[in-house]
Amino acid sequence: MADLHVERTGVRQGVATNGRGAELRYGPVEVDGSFTPGELLALALAACNLMSADHALVRRLGEDVRASGSVTTVKDVSANTYVDAAVELTVGSAEAGVDLDDEAWANLRDVAGRAIAQSCTVGRTLEHGLPHTLTVRRA
Repeated sequence: MADLHVERTGVRQGVATNGRGAELRYGPVEVDGSFTPGELLALALAACNLMSADHALVRRLGEDVRASGSVTTVKDVSANTYVDAAVELTVGSAEAGVDLDDEAWANLRDVAGRAIAQSCTVGRTLEHGLPHTLTVRRA
């Protein structure tokens, strides 16, 4: 992960890049076309959940399974911290040919939940906290 980098491009704005060529803009909510750092955190959680469940979904529903996710957060403004996040995954549809009975759906939810609990590094990190350090140095 040493290839992650952020670069200031304006007042409270910047571009984040990784060593594989990906790039995204970040900034405050007032800046169109950018993500806030809080949105990136929430998206990381949702993406990690979906990625962690992927093998279980594909095994049961096939390579072309349609899956998406959304995430909502609750922020304590006075404490300037997020106090809750809820991820919702939507899997398959009648149009995609997914027609599992109630028992099969319950099994799929259980298996996906276990895969996420075991494999989602972001979720596990948020549950346990992330100690971190900061160094400010001269250019």
